[in-house]
Amino acid sequence: MPMKVLVTDGSNRSALAAVRSLGRRGHDIFVAGSSPRTLASCSRFCRAAVQVPNPHWRGEDYVDEINTFVHKEGIDVILPMTDHSTQLLSAARACFPVGVVVACPDHDKVQAVSDKYRLFELARDLEVPIPKTIFLRGADGLRDVIDQIESYPVVVKPAFSRKKEGQSFLAASVSYADSREELESLYATERALRYPSLIQEKIEGPGTGLFTLFDRDRHLTLFSHQRLREKPPSGGASVVCRSVPLDEEMVEAARRLLSAVEWRGVAMVEFKRDLRDGKAKLMEINGRFWGSLQLAVTCGVDFPGLLVDFLNGKLMDHQPCDYRCGVRMKWFFGTLDHLLIRLRNSREQLHLPAAAPSKAGAVMDFLKIWEQDSSFDVSDPRDLGPFRFEAACWLRHAVGRRPKIETVSYLDKNR
Repeated sequence: MPMKVLVTDGSNRSALAAVRSLGRRGHDIFVAGSSPRTLASCSRFCRAAVQVPNPHWRGEDYVDEINTFVHKEGIDVILPMTDHSTQLLSAARACFPVGVVVACPDHDKVQAVSDKYRLFELARDLEVPIPKTIFLRGADGLRDVIDQIESYPVVVKPAFSRKKEGQSFLAASVSYADSREELESLYATERALRYPSLIQEKIEGPGTGLFTLFDRDRHLTLFSHQRLREKPPSGGASVVCRSVPLDEEMVEAARRLLSAVEWRGVAMVEFKRDLRDGKAKLMEINGRFWGSLQLAVTCGVDFPGLLVDFLNGKLMDHQPCDYRCGVRMKWFFGTLDHLLIRLRNSREQLHLPAAAPSKAGAVMDFLKIWEQDSSFDVSDPRDLGPFRFEAACWLRHAVGRRPKIETVSYLDKNR
């Protein structure tokens, strides 16, 4: 029976993938975003869009507006698509009408995988391989551990990508330090590092995302991709990725981690295969849908549809994982930004590994945009509205600006 589904964070590619997936299944799809028009709301599968406060700055107002819309339209399922909305809506689950499904785990479980400090402690206790890690409760602890660092560069990870402070969130990102002096400067100036953080060795090797629909102690279905290009180039959102066979070492590591918190729902567990010792080492867990969601759907694993069925009690058994491998998914404007960032910054500024292609190689990679066995996540000839919208946003944003090293969001000016 068709349901009314509210997909949040319409500026995200994952939201667009969910709208298309669930719309093709016959559900009535509504899209929420902090702008009147968003990437996902331009899809022909979107029945109506609603503008809500930006969850990054106005969390309580955001929840109130979502709740008002849920009551007004008789929404059956709320699908949070980002860390912000997942954090806020999982905590506010009791506010919504009885029977409304908030498609994410309980708030304490969301916190358990979002907090990198707790997550890496758990991985260490479960003997899941991780990079060499120094755990810091706050910036003041740096002086007690800095002499333990054997070599640079190091990776500095705040415990939370987004830390809730009152109604708003403090955004925090991964940083690199090439020397003791740079590390001390980071901890002296970065507000997010006043909270718990990690200092890790930099792992060089292929990055692999393992995607799962999980039920307490078992995978219901699985998919895996390898990142080929990212934005920013040193590590971030995937702009080119490829479906790959499941790696049983990663599958088992993810099972142990998610079982420990009795996870119920979708998650992305990210690893890097360390070139030095060949071990798959944990990078992070995202307890939500991921940017390259469309690749999984294209290859035959319809996570949005399966999640909605699961949370409504219609999916209890393990599903086949016989998806197509070797399929490339490309985010056109993401690849263009990747190229511009590569051309305008040095290898050292971007903290690229030695194996990364030269600037000329980056140009050649971009020119292969229409190679065999590849498809696009936003551009779909059967649903062109989102691509037209994204192209217009990118062009407006590109006029007069120099692409920065960090990820640039041009789809939602309020984001």
